[in-house]
Amino acid sequence: MIRLYGCRTSSATNRVRIALRLKDISYQYVEVDLQQGEHLTSSYRELNAQRKLPLLMHNGQILTQSLAIIEYLNDIHAGHDILPRDPLERATCRSFASLFAADYHPLITRRVADRLRASGMADTDISQWKLHWLDESLQVAEETLSQRAVHHPFCCGASPVMADICLFAQCESARKQGIELSHHKLLFGIYALCYELDAFHEVP
Repeated sequence: MIRLYGCRTSSATNRVRIALRLKDISYQYVEVDLQQGEHLTSSYRELNAQRKLPLLMHNGQILTQSLAIIEYLNDIHAGHDILPRDPLERATCRSFASLFAADYHPLITRRVADRLRASGMADTDISQWKLHWLDESLQVAEETLSQRAVHHPFCCGASPVMADICLFAQCESARKQGIELSHHKLLFGIYALCYELDAFHEVP
C-alpha cells in the first residue's frame, strides 16, 4: 500500500497527487495540517527530518521531494508515462519541471514567508514578494515554451508528463493569488488542457 502524507494547499503535494492519479495508482492519503504545525511534531520528524511535504511511504520505505517521488512512481508502475522515453525529451521534461519545483516554488513557500515575517517584513510586502516570483515564473515558462522546436499540445508531447504536472501546480498557485493566466497564451493552453482531465483537479 502506498501512503501519501500531504496538505491540500501544498503545491508540491498536488504534484504527487496528480501523478498518482495519472498512473491510476491506489493510495491512502494522510492530511498534515500545516496551519496547526503538524509537520513540526516529533512524530512527523521521525518520518522526515526536513519536516516538509509531501512524503510517500511504500513497503515501509520513505521518499521525500515531489520530483523524486514522481519519478519513482513512474518507474514502479506501468501505464501512463509521466516521463518521456527519449533521453533528450526526458531531460527537457526534467528541466522544465525543475524551473518550477527547484527555482521558483521554493521562493514562495510557507517557510520562506515565515522567515520574511520574522525579519520584520509586513504581510502586504510578503504578498507582493509571492506575486513577483509567481508572475516571473509564468513569464519565464511562457518564453521557454515559445522556444520549443516543435509545439505540442502539452509541454513535451501529446499527453501530460511531469513538466505539465509542475506547470499546472504553479498555475494553480498563481490563480489563487489572483494572477491572470490567459495572457500567457501557450502556458494557459496547456493549463486548460490539463484542467479537463480528472487527475488534475479532483481532491484526494
